[in-house]
Amino acid sequence: MSTATKPMLTEAVMFFSERGICKEMLFPEFEALLDGLVASPEFADETVEAAFVQINSRLQVRAAVFFTLDFDLDGYVNRLWNMPLRQLAEKAERGPDMGGGPIRLVCLGYNKQPNYRPLLWKPGQRAGTNDLALIKEAVTRNTLGILGEDEEAIGIISPERLQVAAEDSWYGSGVIIDPDNTTLTPIESSAPHSDDLDEVLEQHALETREYQRQIELLNNRLKALTLEKDQALAELKGTHADHLEIVQGELLDIKQELAQQQKLNVALKRDLVKLQSRTSTDID
Repeated sequence: MSTATKPMLTEAVMFFSERGICKEMLFPEFEALLDGLVASPEFADETVEAAFVQINSRLQVRAAVFFTLDFDLDGYVNRLWNMPLRQLAEKAERGPDMGGGPIRLVCLGYNKQPNYRPLLWKPGQRAGTNDLALIKEAVTRNTLGILGEDEEAIGIISPERLQVAAEDSWYGSGVIIDPDNTTLTPIESSAPHSDDLDEVLEQHALETREYQRQIELLNNRLKALTLEKDQALAELKGTHADHLEIVQGELLDIKQELAQQQKLNVALKRDLVKLQSRTSTDID
């Protein structure tokens, strides 16, 4: 019995400006943005409208969550921001058809969870084009480099093109025994689709290498971001250490000045006592 496999979906985030989509990134990059590993200086001190989208291998949008994101003065995401985008997309209601059937849609006015309403926005017209159409065009351009589905390879291995070998060749090493003769008769090997199979295997190898390349790029980027964050933290610690040293020096100066003032006060009190003693003697 065969079971239907769940289609692979690529997750991405698209940011909007007044003129349309101004920035796109895959979801792992967005997670690095949320973790504070990177900043987006172009969004500094702004509340940006964005969309979390799930895209299938045919470059068709299957889900979209329209949310807002706050950035601080340095372009880092507000650390209080918290929104389960993937869970919202999975539980979303049916929305419009964007070419691959009705999508799952979450936006302002189209969401069953009111606690997330302040973080949602409603898509509309932007620079004369519908926001959903802008997303569809961006997905079609595929600037994110999403690996599409190889329809030719799928056709090669489709069930109606599969061939079953004869029952007497299911077992053994490619020979049959002639009951009237003790000699072994080799079975003639026929591979009408060997070239097609080679093409499929080659295509799979190419896709595997491409996935490995993307994983390596993401790992290298993550390492670079981690190094950048560590360097920034080290610089911040150094600045704080210098400031602490200055404050400690100033405090030491104050303590020394206070000690000198105390000595001066003691000397003045001693002189005052002597003066009072002389005055009383003169009066007597």
